[in-house]
Amino acid sequence: MTQTGKKYLTAAIVSLLVYLSMKYISPIASPFLLAFLLSGLLNPLASMLHQKIRIKKSVLAGIILFIVSILFVVLLWLLFSALFTGGGRLACHIPDFRNELCLLLGSCCDMMEQQFGVDGVQIEHFVMEQVNILIENLEVNVLPAVMGKSMDYAKNIAGFVSFIVVMIIAALLIIKDYDLLLHTLKTKEDFKAVREVGRKIILYVKTFIRAQLIILCIISALCASVLTLTGMKGGILYGIITGVMDMLPFIGTGIMLIPLALYRLISGYYLEAFVCFGLYAICALIREFLEPKLIGERVGVWPVGILFAVFAGLHLFGIWGIIKGPLSLVIICETCKYLWKNPAAGP
Repeated sequence: MTQTGKKYLTAAIVSLLVYLSMKYISPIASPFLLAFLLSGLLNPLASMLHQKIRIKKSVLAGIILFIVSILFVVLLWLLFSALFTGGGRLACHIPDFRNELCLLLGSCCDMMEQQFGVDGVQIEHFVMEQVNILIENLEVNVLPAVMGKSMDYAKNIAGFVSFIVVMIIAALLIIKDYDLLLHTLKTKEDFKAVREVGRKIILYVKTFIRAQLIILCIISALCASVLTLTGMKGGILYGIITGVMDMLPFIGTGIMLIPLALYRLISGYYLEAFVCFGLYAICALIREFLEPKLIGERVGVWPVGILFAVFAGLHLFGIWGIIKGPLSLVIICETCKYLWKNPAAGP
């Protein structure tokens, strides 16, 4: 087999192994890998405090994690309180929205009848009939289906909580021997491949987090300033929540801006509704443009490669493929580079 053929074979084998690892092994190993990264973040602070107050590093790390967890829970509580408060207000005004929608629809139908000579009353009756059918379908089909999956949602929440608990416990156990583990990884020749590939993976993780924070700040600042300039009450809060929602891979800005736009449209604030729809499109473009550029250029992968990895990851791994796809690409590229430089280590 030619040298080029061996390279292609190596790349194919590595790609298959990475896919199988991401598909079947990562759900089990990810809390422990994240715990190791978390230990690396906590170790400098815990070591510094340990030298000053002579308390075990694991205890100090536990205190730090407890404080961070409390702050995170408080932040989530404030966020969901704002969402539930807004949702409650929206539910109270649903009858008013329905009346306003009927008035808006009647005005549109009258204008169409005057301009084009069509029967506006018939159009209005047809549209309202479709709206009523839609509401009935929601009540008969969608809502029971959602309620029927409540056990699945509870299982997912329980799984997420157990994931966090295992990760925290593992981090507390790892941080006791973190310096020894790091020394072993740095000095042992057997871990040379792990060091070479791991260094690039850590760079990708840092770059990914940095990119998400940059995009979050840009989208939050843009939405908060634009919504405030339009005179919308609570525009700053809406803008910040929109930025946070955009950072979550399974939600996005649409969960905030689309209902807000529809609410403003039905309430008769047409300019604010148009602005919300426009912001939704602009935020989507900002993420699609900045994310591959910020991540790709920093980790040495073309931006179009990161975009392809996200697209392929969604099809192969589901919603978490947004993270797993680019991470798999980085692992494949760096592993292949190492094996091509060291043929004795390859297949």
